[in-house]
Amino acid sequence: MLVNIIPGVQIFNCQARRLHRAEAGAAALIFSLAMFIVIGGMAFTIDVSRIYAVKARLSIAVEMAATAAATNLHFLPEDDLGGLAAETVNATFRQMNLLAYVGSSPVPPTVSVITDIPTGRVTVTAEAAVSTTLMRTVSFFDDVTVSKSITAEQTMPEAELALVLDASASMESFGKLEDVKSASRDFIARLGSEARRDIGATLALAPVGNGLVNIAPHKDWVATGSWPVNIPPRVPGVAAWTGELADQRWCVDSRAGAAGVDDTPPDQVKFPLVLGLSSVLDPLLGLPLFTVTTTDDCRNDRILPLNPSFADIDAEISSLSGVGETALGRGMLWAERLLSPRWQALWDGNAASPVAYYDPAVEKIAILVAGTGNSDEAEDLLFSDVCTRLKTNGVTLYVIDYLAPTSFAPGLQECATSAGHYFDVSSATELSEAFISIAKFISVVRFNG
Repeated sequence: MLVNIIPGVQIFNCQARRLHRAEAGAAALIFSLAMFIVIGGMAFTIDVSRIYAVKARLSIAVEMAATAAATNLHFLPEDDLGGLAAETVNATFRQMNLLAYVGSSPVPPTVSVITDIPTGRVTVTAEAAVSTTLMRTVSFFDDVTVSKSITAEQTMPEAELALVLDASASMESFGKLEDVKSASRDFIARLGSEARRDIGATLALAPVGNGLVNIAPHKDWVATGSWPVNIPPRVPGVAAWTGELADQRWCVDSRAGAAGVDDTPPDQVKFPLVLGLSSVLDPLLGLPLFTVTTTDDCRNDRILPLNPSFADIDAEISSLSGVGETALGRGMLWAERLLSPRWQALWDGNAASPVAYYDPAVEKIAILVAGTGNSDEAEDLLFSDVCTRLKTNGVTLYVIDYLAPTSFAPGLQECATSAGHYFDVSSATELSEAFISIAKFISVVRFNG
């Protein structure tokens, strides 16, 4: 029996075509949805990567900006600190095409700076808009803003610092001593304005003029028997001086032998006192007139030991006058004695000062300002030896060459810890800038959190 299957085949074919069309539509929908998910996922991944890249770069930039702003806290006006911070942050993004754009120009990060002078704290905050162009094409997000805030604190270093100033007669006659006094006093004021943690810096002063120095008030450092007890002698007579005689008899000369060129303490080898007494008969009184005959090369300016209060150092510098021929070797030798642990407790009775060399908590620093050359080759040799010894013992040496003779410049460069610690200046402005640079170098910047 024949069965008419044609209508059934036709129905089957029709249903198959409908199913194919439905499956094709479903496949297209699934494909479209899958592509949407893939493209959206790629867009999300790319833009999230951009956001994290900007965030990471912003953290680095803000840390650099906070460091720069804190370092310059006492050297720039607040407005200039803001400009410095903004420039530091923006420089980090100049070669990165990750920020949002307005037209064809990227939108630079916005930067704000808040300062707290008494505590030495600077807070830098920056915000950057990150373009989400790919995500925007699939209608996800517009630009995303990321921000970072860091607080840095400028503090005074934990340091023992000896300031060695060329105060020879030549420096005064050339008109350079006043520049040195002004720049060094400004340095002290700026360093003293920094916030202290614990002790902070202690400062000492060694005026350089010649080998004769004022060691007041340490009469116990001079050779036994050389310190006059009864002046005038216990005979009738008059004194030709006014005020305290002690003010006129603190000048000592160099010691003989090895003690004269090293840091041997005075409780082991005493210093020779430079002091003479003379008398002439006063014709009116008929009595001897006693005078103190101390050479004019003995300066009134004292060597001042390490002190956390800078007021005494500032006052002494303000009264400096040019005395004697240049003896930079002797000056650096006294800087060594000011910093040497062998002189512990001898300067001011403090058994903890100066600290040991290479103490991890305290840096030892010497700053030399020289504007003239040594008077002889022996002084050049002593200068070189002392500089080498100080560096061997871990003392950081900064040298400012203020128009010193060109023949002496190589010796000054060699004395400095490195080329970056040597400053060749030729004007009062450059001298001040050198001191400011040193103050920035030795300042400490810490981050809070």
